[in-house]
Amino acid sequence: MKIIFLNIYNGVEERGSEIFVSELACRLVSKHEVTVVQSGLKGKFPYRQKVIMGIPYLSNSGFRNIFYHFLVLYFTLRALPFIIKEGCDWLIPVNGRSQVLICRLVRKIKKCRILIGGHAGIGREDGINLIIGRPDIFVALTPSALTWAKHIAPRTKVQLIPNAVDLKKFHLKTENKTQFKRPLVLSVSAILPYKRIDLLIKAIAKLPGVNFLLIGDGPARTEITKLGASLLPERFFYIPHVKHNKMPIYYGAADIFSLPSKSSEAFGLVYLEAMASNLPVVAPSDDNRKFIIGKAGLLCNVSDLDD
Repeated sequence: MKIIFLNIYNGVEERGSEIFVSELACRLVSKHEVTVVQSGLKGKFPYRQKVIMGIPYLSNSGFRNIFYHFLVLYFTLRALPFIIKEGCDWLIPVNGRSQVLICRLVRKIKKCRILIGGHAGIGREDGINLIIGRPDIFVALTPSALTWAKHIAPRTKVQLIPNAVDLKKFHLKTENKTQFKRPLVLSVSAILPYKRIDLLIKAIAKLPGVNFLLIGDGPARTEITKLGASLLPERFFYIPHVKHNKMPIYYGAADIFSLPSKSSEAFGLVYLEAMASNLPVVAPSDDNRKFIIGKAGLLCNVSDLDD
């Protein structure tokens, strides 16, 4: 089969959606013809990469969100001639809204099928993708998302397929030595309000001698790093960017992993990466985290700093 992924920032960022696309494409390419349409430069991957040049990077959080979706529209329209010319059996749009609508038009012209993954989570964005995109298959990442998707789009075929990680990449046999003090709490996250990194900093501040390493970047970077430096003097460490293939080193150097995201978090691939690294996990006690982590971690009311 011919499969085309559309993801604007593959080759630019290494967040959850970009990692998901790259990992899945690498596995599918052994039996299928796979192309990833992206704005980033080509990397060393076995699948074909079609680069749409001239697309600036813009975060999709806060007031930037509307401009981000204009960029997605521009990116998708630029990719359209290539998609029409190439044709495919399956078209997998990742960026939502106008992109899924354009893919519907391609489906009418080229008679392909559309698969949409529920990476945005329960709420407006995936609701738009389901109702406007009308995919042939919608992939829910958790049972809660499965029930919700079936309710709002009863005529759409919905499948439950959770995210996964390659265990071999994260299971290191030797202890990793880094410059960070121990004991060490690690969090890997885009620095966005709904990730609630501020709660984690405040909780660690109550634990004398415990250090905190935050890896990630985002619009709330200045606010969060100032808070970390203020509440955790000489115990707060921050790295904005780490290549994904280097992340096992940092998981292996930590003692605990935590990410206190709101329940709107669709999945959280980093929880799986931490558990694959044999790292204890502390996470919110919501339905999605109960499904993802289960008895493999400690689930609590993260908004209560004394829980």
